[in-house]
Amino acid sequence: MSTTSRRAMQRQPVPGHPGVTKRIWVDVRGKAQHRYDASYRGRDRKEHSASFRTLELADRLLRDQRAAVDRGTWVSPSLGRTLLEDWSRTWLATRTRGIKPKTAESYASLLRSRILPTFGSWPLAALRPSDIQAWIGNMDDSGVSASRVRQAHVVLSLVLQAAVREGIIGRNVADGAELPRLPSAEAAYLEPGDVEAIAGQMPAPFDLFVRLLGTIGLRFGEGAALRRRSVDSLRARLVIEESAAEVRGEVIYGPTKSHAIRRVPLTSGLKQAIDELIERVGPDPDGLLFRSPGGGPLRHSNFYHRLWQPALRRAGLPRVGVHVLRHSAAAALIASGASPKAVQSILGHRSAAFTLTVYGHLFDADLDDVATRLEATIVNGVRDPRGISRIDQASASARKGR
Repeated sequence: MSTTSRRAMQRQPVPGHPGVTKRIWVDVRGKAQHRYDASYRGRDRKEHSASFRTLELADRLLRDQRAAVDRGTWVSPSLGRTLLEDWSRTWLATRTRGIKPKTAESYASLLRSRILPTFGSWPLAALRPSDIQAWIGNMDDSGVSASRVRQAHVVLSLVLQAAVREGIIGRNVADGAELPRLPSAEAAYLEPGDVEAIAGQMPAPFDLFVRLLGTIGLRFGEGAALRRRSVDSLRARLVIEESAAEVRGEVIYGPTKSHAIRRVPLTSGLKQAIDELIERVGPDPDGLLFRSPGGGPLRHSNFYHRLWQPALRRAGLPRVGVHVLRHSAAAALIASGASPKAVQSILGHRSAAFTLTVYGHLFDADLDDVATRLEATIVNGVRDPRGISRIDQASASARKGR
């Protein structure tokens, strides 16, 4: 017989501690044992209980659970035993219906590589803020980039927040975690002459593709998704409404990053080149303006290795990513006098504030010119052609009004 067998079990309420019952028994060795059972009614109208070695722990459970019931944040302990791996699978299946395929694949990748290896076997209710902070610290210490750590945290937080909405757990323990700081580096860009040098090393029509990305700041996927119907020749505009992304080897067309349609102005040179290109594309409004040399959809990986890198070498330029063309376009727009709002509209940022966050250092370069123009405005604006101060005129008008 086990030495933990219980004999002559007695139960008695604990005075002054409603909801707590003390169990007393004698084990086979003749030693008295006891436990405190805490019982409460949840929002599901069922009785729930837990057993503790001390009265203090039993009281703490009752306080916490009753407070959660009163606040409306109580969840059934049985739901909290759901494993994070099982819940994340449900979450991802429902989440992918409203997001771009590439984003869904990014979520799945972060779950596989960063989240589930650590927390997959954990019950959702067992997670604590300290566990999340330790996980972030371990990634940071192992050399994972700050950007990747932040992305993993975002996905975990989305998974837990969805569990809160479903009433599986009472709170999102990923909220408020301290994250590694992103390195503050100014966006690199090429001068217009360098953009033209790269385009000059490209076969047609990819020379035009490079000029579009480097002049009006299209993202690669937006340029690869341009169709004949995207060209508004009458108004000299490109209608940006789609983006191409490669997901598990397949090119998928979907909405732009901001899920918004924008109309981008064309320079006269770009308009002329595009008008000539669409004549070769054919009459189909859905015909793609840019295809791979083999006739298929334009893929970033193939473009980068087969066209972009060789063009950089021939132009004598350092190795940079294709995205540098977008930054180069932003720099050229700002140098031409475009306002933050205009740059935001052309590049397709969600807000001008974001544009200033990324490219504010380029606007700062014009501060001396702004100060000079402001001085001229003040000097010329305070006197009319007769040399009379406008302030004196305003004072005289006020006296007459009395």
